[in-house]
Amino acid sequence: MPSQLYGYNTHSYILSSGLAGEIIMNKTLKTLLWAGVGAAAVAAANNAVFSQSKALGNTLGGDGRFWPGPYGDIFYTKQGQGKPVVLLHGIYAGASGQEWRKNFDALSEHTQVYAPDWLGFGLSDKPRIKYTAAQYIEQLEQFLREVVKEPCTLIASSLATAYAVQVAHDHPDLVESLLLVCPTGFHHLADAPDAQSEAIYGFTHAPLLGTAIYNGLCSKPGLRYYLMNQTYFDPSYVDDALVDHYSTATHQYGSQNAPPSFFSGHLNHSVAAIFPNLPQKTVQIVWGREARLTPLSDAEAFLGANSRAELIVLDKSGLLPHDEQSQAFNRLAVDLLNSPKNLILAQGTN
Repeated sequence: MPSQLYGYNTHSYILSSGLAGEIIMNKTLKTLLWAGVGAAAVAAANNAVFSQSKALGNTLGGDGRFWPGPYGDIFYTKQGQGKPVVLLHGIYAGASGQEWRKNFDALSEHTQVYAPDWLGFGLSDKPRIKYTAAQYIEQLEQFLREVVKEPCTLIASSLATAYAVQVAHDHPDLVESLLLVCPTGFHHLADAPDAQSEAIYGFTHAPLLGTAIYNGLCSKPGLRYYLMNQTYFDPSYVDDALVDHYSTATHQYGSQNAPPSFFSGHLNHSVAAIFPNLPQKTVQIVWGREARLTPLSDAEAFLGANSRAELIVLDKSGLLPHDEQSQAFNRLAVDLLNSPKNLILAQGTN
């Protein structure tokens, strides 16, 4: 019989081959099944973290409103009377106008203060888009033009200082003076995104894995470590209430959408070419002496680039001197606002 020419039975071979194929198929199906179960478990865990978070609310008070910005609704609150001042919080996970909680009321006793939340943060919309520095610069320019409607003082923190400087340079009719704290844009957070940035963005923006990584970084232990070791000079400022706030802010639905753009460098912005040519009369820079991520040594580039730039250093403070040394900062800001000069005060963190 032909089936036995080579010492085996063709029928048996077909059966055994079919059995082997079935085993392989079953293993593949089991692998896919377990992969699906794992993905579902990760998705459920991610969703549980967000669903269990409390509502954020307006932590500053004042007259809270929404402005329909070019990429989504922007929440802002305002208070006081007089020449407008706009407080721009830094860009980092959990950021919001709450960063100015020790300054908002004090400054509003002397002038009219606006405190918006950047798109993707606080109470503003958090669309699932790729956030860019250009979008934030456009958003700020339109907010000043459509909401504030008259020349203002910008008080900006961290990476927001770079956006404030760009708008002040391009639209001097909108910005009378600047107050920048620990500014970025020369040595830190200035490089344009590259191929590696795109890879990091894709990894951290992935719906399942990216969100899981985000939740790990923004766990209460993770937030406490970052605040104590990278943000504040005095770790006693990092109490349970502060950690609870950041935990709540980082786990509003959509809060995971903007940070991948920051992690990957898509929100970086260089001010090296424009800082020397700012049209405002006076430039003042405030720095926390113990700032780590953007150290005091970075001030040299700003001072060297613009002969009108002045540096004020606040002791015993890190990236948020307006928080750790709020009374000194508020006195400084009020003095600047009451000065006959148009002063630019730059404030930066991250």
